[in-house]
Amino acid sequence: MTAKAPAVMIESASKWYGEVIGLNDVSLAIDGGVTGVLGPNGAGKSTLFKLLLGRLKPSQGSVRLFGTDPWESTSPFRRVGYVSETEPLYEWMTGLDFLMTMARLHGMTRDEARERAEHVLEFVGLSDVRHKEVGKYSKGMRQRVKIAHALVHDPDLIILDEPLHGCDPLARTSIMSVIRELGNRGKTVIVSSHILEEIERITEQIVILHNGRLLALGNLHAIRGLLDKHPHRILLETESPRDLAKELITRKPIYGVRFPEDGFLEIQTGDLSAAHEILPSAIIESGIRVTAVENPDDNLDSLLGYLVGGG
Repeated sequence: MTAKAPAVMIESASKWYGEVIGLNDVSLAIDGGVTGVLGPNGAGKSTLFKLLLGRLKPSQGSVRLFGTDPWESTSPFRRVGYVSETEPLYEWMTGLDFLMTMARLHGMTRDEARERAEHVLEFVGLSDVRHKEVGKYSKGMRQRVKIAHALVHDPDLIILDEPLHGCDPLARTSIMSVIRELGNRGKTVIVSSHILEEIERITEQIVILHNGRLLALGNLHAIRGLLDKHPHRILLETESPRDLAKELITRKPIYGVRFPEDGFLEIQTGDLSAAHEILPSAIIESGIRVTAVENPDDNLDSLLGYLVGGG
């Protein structure tokens, strides 16, 4: 039975700190592939991860890893890799020395540790800097060596807490590729973020937390589809907002326009995808120059607003 159990099974779990509720009656099962955990600061992401890692015990309900309660047996943690958002590194060690040391702590021989360290460094794209001191790594390289650390013992469940935070665009792209590849290889990867666009580029399988509650679970594309009954805004930066408004207001599915400030036109629509389909040709036909297109509603705060009924 345990062999077939999902990597993560949480049933009616709550955690409170005195009168403060960190997690409120959350139930979910996660097994295989990449799952994004979305939520603003204070949503309950850190509490959820601490429950999974055995750092906190649920006030009520249960948490099981591979079918086992980690408070009854620590055996599941051998199958778990974790990357914290803020955990410091051994700055004086080279990347290779650091990973070999971690591998030795998992019981590997020196030869096994070197082979495994070389393997994970190559996987995360750090082979060329394996002899460089970790303290001299860039932010993106440090995040990747932390992921390599989490992978050195070949875990089945990998938990990544804000792995893209503070990274430059190139580093983010590299880390996203590593995360997607782990999911493709059948690992169960749970990655947190408070940025919607980050998670969308990694996976459509999401968990949204808000004020400690499970607000949404499933496919991000499907959840976005539910929002089409709400009005959406598209903001255009243009030299002639009023002239462009006359051209666009007659086009379906645009039903309203507004001028929030000089040089900007805001159009309103009930179907964001359809509006974006007709915009390019409509703008070209108008002959009016548009220098920027933004979706003010296309972010986590707006998504949360709609889901909690405030949109």
